[in-house]
Amino acid sequence: MKKFFLTLIAAIMLCGIATTSNAQNEFYVGTFGLNFGFGCGTINHSENHWNNIFIPSFNFACDYSFLPNVINSNGSVSGGGYVSFGKGSRTDQGIKYSDVCWRVGTRGALHYTWVRNLDTYAGLAFGVKHQTYKVDVAGVDDSSETDFDSYGFGGARYKLSDSFSVFSEVATTHFAWFQLGISILLNN
Repeated sequence: MKKFFLTLIAAIMLCGIATTSNAQNEFYVGTFGLNFGFGCGTINHSENHWNNIFIPSFNFACDYSFLPNVINSNGSVSGGGYVSFGKGSRTDQGIKYSDVCWRVGTRGALHYTWVRNLDTYAGLAFGVKHQTYKVDVAGVDDSSETDFDSYGFGGARYKLSDSFSVFSEVATTHFAWFQLGISILLNN
């Protein structure tokens, strides 16, 4: 019960800060954002010995804001693409399991500014993902698979200047469920 009241008080205070900050849309129409992030995740494969392999990944995404004045002029809609690469390995009982992944696709997001200089967003991504699995055991062949890639994501980008931001993003994918990085913003 105590946690509930603390959460409620924090939410009310956040709403108060957001309404008194005179926030304007921080990702306005014509803005082109380039995200460079370092992510962490695990692989998702049907065989048990492949699970729990930590995959650090390098992620690149671009977003272009094209629909203005969403939700009381504090929001916008963007579209863009993403490219990611990751590689990880694990040793279990003297056997090394490794995985190399890449993915490419398109994504779209709804951006909303609650507090000045803070762009919060959520969206969906669709594309293609490829994984190559290797086992260092004689007689075991490497395998690979290419599959449809779709996931939801959400994040926040804090502007340090008009053209430079830092961001954090979470996603519903095993490949990079969390990432941190920098954004370069190009405005018209």
